[in-house]
Amino acid sequence: MSDISNFVTALEAAQKKEKYTAEVQTAAEGIDVATLVAAVAAADAMADTATVGDEAQAAALKAGFEFAVKVVMMLTSAPGPFEKKDLYVHFKVAKQEILEKPGMFDMVKKQLFGEWEKIKHFTPQKSQAIYIQHVNTLIGKYGTRDQ
Repeated sequence: MSDISNFVTALEAAQKKEKYTAEVQTAAEGIDVATLVAAVAAADAMADTATVGDEAQAAALKAGFEFAVKVVMMLTSAPGPFEKKDLYVHFKVAKQEILEKPGMFDMVKKQLFGEWEKIKHFTPQKSQAIYIQHVNTLIGKYGTRDQ
């Protein structure tokens, strides 16, 4: 079972309106923490191409992902390039966005495209859970700003 305690602490603080911007607090509204934790654990345990069967868990996972997208902007320091790469490719898969193959001389985009190609078969739910886990790690590493 995956530990997302840093993420849960941030989520609960946003729900209580103790921290973060109004936009982040709004993204946190209505997310059932227990259902989200169960959904991340279920997605973590499932195959890359499987989906979470429970509708409540699927909805909590999607809402948790949307919150993660907002709260990652509240980190005290910007993540490193490798951390950003992981966030980027899982964000794209979670949103079901398809990357265009970059030109021959665009090395950064070629690297991102290569990493995306490795996981493009993941279900959006699997990538949402992995994104949440990455954000959890980044919150633990960098901490978050109050505003």
